[in-house]
Amino acid sequence: MAQRPQLVLASASPRRLDLLARIGVVPDAIIPAEIDETPLKDELPPTHAARLAAEKAAAVARAGAVTLAADTVVAAGRRILPKAEDE
Repeated sequence: MAQRPQLVLASASPRRLDLLARIGVVPDAIIPAEIDETPLKDELPPTHAARLAAEKAAAVARAGAVTLAADTVVAAGRRILPKAEDE
């Protein structure tokens, strides 16, 4: 019987861990990706989120493992809003 590949989560977000736990998924490794999340000039919110998720996945990828990466962007129309600094 083939062993399943290791699951690497490219995030330390408690919310992402909770969402995975709700469907019975527990990552084998949690490796927060350290990338520059500054939007590019004229970058639209969906493009920005997709680019960051891809960069996070690439930053923590391990041979033979499945990497799960995502990003959440808050926007008002075409404008990407900065992350909240506190609750």
